[in-house]
Amino acid sequence: MVLFVKNLIRAVACCGAGAFAVAFGESAVRKTVDFSVTADVGFGKEVCVLGSHPLFGGGSPLQAPKLAWTTGNVWKGKIALEAGTTFTYQFISRDYAPGAWPNTSNATNIGVAQSVTTPTHVAPPWATKCVIYRSTFTQPRILYRDLTHGGAWTERIMQAVGPGRIPAEQTFRIDGLAPSGSELEFVFHNGSGIYDNAPAPPNNPAQGAAPAIPAPYAWMSAPYNYRTSLDVFVVQDGSIFNYMPAPAPSAPRFETRQVSSTVTGVPARPITILLPRGYDQNLRKRYPVVYFHDGQNVFFPGGPFGVWDADRIARHETSQGRMREAILVTIPNGNDYKSNRLREYLPTGETIEYAATNYTGNATAFMQYILDNVMPTLDFNYRTQTDASNTMTAGSSMGGLFSDHLGFSQPTRFGGIGIFSPAYWAAPLWVAQRDAASKLPLRRYLYMGTAESSTGESSSNVYWQGALQAYNAWLKVGHGMNGDLRFEGGANESHNEAAWSRRLPAFFAFILDPRREASPLAQDLFPPEMNLESLDLTVGEAVVRYTGLLGAGQAIQEGDNLTGWSMQSLPAETELWETRDAVVPLLSPLPARWFWRLRQDPWGQ
Repeated sequence: MVLFVKNLIRAVACCGAGAFAVAFGESAVRKTVDFSVTADVGFGKEVCVLGSHPLFGGGSPLQAPKLAWTTGNVWKGKIALEAGTTFTYQFISRDYAPGAWPNTSNATNIGVAQSVTTPTHVAPPWATKCVIYRSTFTQPRILYRDLTHGGAWTERIMQAVGPGRIPAEQTFRIDGLAPSGSELEFVFHNGSGIYDNAPAPPNNPAQGAAPAIPAPYAWMSAPYNYRTSLDVFVVQDGSIFNYMPAPAPSAPRFETRQVSSTVTGVPARPITILLPRGYDQNLRKRYPVVYFHDGQNVFFPGGPFGVWDADRIARHETSQGRMREAILVTIPNGNDYKSNRLREYLPTGETIEYAATNYTGNATAFMQYILDNVMPTLDFNYRTQTDASNTMTAGSSMGGLFSDHLGFSQPTRFGGIGIFSPAYWAAPLWVAQRDAASKLPLRRYLYMGTAESSTGESSSNVYWQGALQAYNAWLKVGHGMNGDLRFEGGANESHNEAAWSRRLPAFFAFILDPRREASPLAQDLFPPEMNLESLDLTVGEAVVRYTGLLGAGQAIQEGDNLTGWSMQSLPAETELWETRDAVVPLLSPLPARWFWRLRQDPWGQ
């Protein structure tokens, strides 16, 4: 984008090297709304906010966001809702005991239904969905519906816009399918009964405790439809991309590295890395990283306790435009490496008895091993994004406790935390410290089943109440449901890998939402606007208005000709997109004309 100002009077905007755009869901941007109601609902009951929209539980009391109790029976909480939209909702009370929580009729209305209208946000450069499709069909049709707003199935013919990868293939495009941010379900066909459906979920021969089909997809049957909330995307060979992919992107692949230890008492061990599709072609792209604990059970086929199936689920969710391309790393616990899992995961200063043996926590040392040895190994050998917002960790049971502890202790290194069935009962001292802390810049996904127990603690109520205590603590300090906090309960689910596997698609969608990164394709198809707002020769400054973009490297360039440019870096954008003003010092001595251009790199460079 070049803004050309001649003789301080005439401004001309020309498309050039700085196009931009981003895609995010449900009206693209969410606004946090405060909810409050005064109600004495009795001991053991909680107040929730229920509505038909997915962000209010989609009509299910089990998914309705909860509020936190405060003095005077005032229930308060924040919920992130799509911008510029009116919602109808109802306060309800629910018995939150683990035996009662799964009952969908366990809901009592409080007062009458109400409505709220969220603040608006600047519109994206597009108004509706845009789909690019590479196909050998002569004139493909797309059959689609808007899942977010309950739209009916609609069919439209796509238009050819260019050649494909081979002579028999063409590139097709269609716009205007559904509102920006909505979830789109769709399938292609050729008009003569031949359909291009989404690929089937992963299916490998069962091994040991690992199922043939990952747990989240076991209920599904053919034919399969595509489903994504991306606004601007390409469909190629059954996969969805937010950039124009190579003709044959490299497949996801595993690598294993032995990571030595510089930390006393923490032995070295191998880690397994899953690199995403296209890693070999997208050489300028850097990737977010998720570090999983109890790594023996994370990737297929897992171990004797079962498998999370994180690798197969991540491949499928990424291919369907529901998860960012990311690097997944599994760190095995110390049981197989002359160490001890409980000591490594238990916060330092805590002691527990497990199987008639006392264990003293040494999590601080294990945390140091991750920070000083594991993460530098990844950052040196792979194209990682190293900022906290693109660094995540996840674990279950004691690994879930450790994940929460790691994020709490290192919020400048980790920005996203997956906390599955955490064993909070094992660390009362640390839990008290966590609950007394102020709000941290973390996105937390918390899951707990209602029928959980383990060898160390047989009471499901202890597990459930520990998760509920954390949920309330985070609500009270200002975390917003569907914004930087997500809680999911598992009705009658127990403490096992299959239950955690079933939640991985939701975890990945929350922590690695593909709408929360810059979209190179949208940058190409929907160029930006850039305007000169003011010019003050007295102080030697110009104000240039531009659209800031989350995840993109941004700079204003200035020159008095089209060959030499000075550069002023712009602050990292905090919204998905936003109109911003940049104050730019004028060149000295004052030339007769100025040129400005906006540089926005979708890979964040």
